[in-house]
Amino acid sequence: MELSREDAYLVLNALPRIGWVTLQILLKHFQNDPRCILRGKEADFQQVGITTAAYKNLSQWETLFRVEVEKQRLASMGAQFLSFEHPDYPALLKTIYDPPIGLYFLGKLRPSTQTIALVGSRYATLYGLHLSERWSAACAERGWCIVSGFARGVDTAAHRGALRVKGATAAVLGCGLDRIYPPENADLYAQLREQGCLLSEFPLGTRADRMTFPRRNRILSGMSQATVVIESDLKGGSMLAAAFANEQNRPVFAVPGSVDSAMSRGCHHLIRNGATLATSVEDILEDLQAAPPLPLQLDLEEKIQTLHRKEVPALSGVELQVYHLLKSKGALGSSEICAACEIAPEEVQTALFSLEWNRWIVRRNDGLFEI
Repeated sequence: MELSREDAYLVLNALPRIGWVTLQILLKHFQNDPRCILRGKEADFQQVGITTAAYKNLSQWETLFRVEVEKQRLASMGAQFLSFEHPDYPALLKTIYDPPIGLYFLGKLRPSTQTIALVGSRYATLYGLHLSERWSAACAERGWCIVSGFARGVDTAAHRGALRVKGATAAVLGCGLDRIYPPENADLYAQLREQGCLLSEFPLGTRADRMTFPRRNRILSGMSQATVVIESDLKGGSMLAAAFANEQNRPVFAVPGSVDSAMSRGCHHLIRNGATLATSVEDILEDLQAAPPLPLQLDLEEKIQTLHRKEVPALSGVELQVYHLLKSKGALGSSEICAACEIAPEEVQTALFSLEWNRWIVRRNDGLFEI
């Protein structure tokens, strides 16, 4: 079957165990042609150190993913797949360590570089919902595109605020574009389709689960100049989006709240750990206007070197235990870390967040943590 370059990227994006780093290694070996990757022989993949599981997926791609069926479904929805080579692929997203190979787009908007991610809890208070909608509208009126995650609570309010003033807003989904989650946002989905856009890295039919949402959060922060957290507890997607933004060298803003509210604990934690306190839209926009331009895209070697430039950290307590465990054992999940260190899960989660926030460790696409 003869494929175009975009079609080849559509396949590679859908295959398990083929991420950005693996793709860059393969493109370098196959003369920068994604079509050649799909026609490669086992010896080629062994030569560049591709795992047996990844090779198996590549060699059997026609049984794992039906290109023509996917393209027909996209066409029937009025959607489009954009590889990272496509001119409409978000420019800022290309600069992060592990951008998606491609994105599924639905809607009339193609987000510019003047974007702000506005995120928060699914269980936001009335104060948080009101603030999200008001700040989103104020930023949108000033020409900023509001990026959020289409979730209940703050995300929904942020999208609605931008739409109310006929501003630009983009929803990053943790599922395929053909699924509406949460289902009560069906009307918002229709509005975004007409006035903004919806995007996802996941093939059509993909259901939302605990692994898709973390991957979604790196896109939220990665395509935005800054991430603003309105309300959040100590755990949740908003805190992960903030950690990704920090890792991606993007500013993080957090809104203070009542010391008695669980929905303020995450924001207060972020502020204590270096996030910028935001009490108005002007706080955010003034900082962004004064900030230097974001760096140009680094090539793969520069990105990997950047991750390893820091010296061994001066840590103590649980953070030190977790750091040394990851250093000696390699990539591990949070449950494996809890078992190995014999430490309560909440203490491990706090240590992991602090280590990730300060860039001593990173969370991979598969949910594992590594140095």
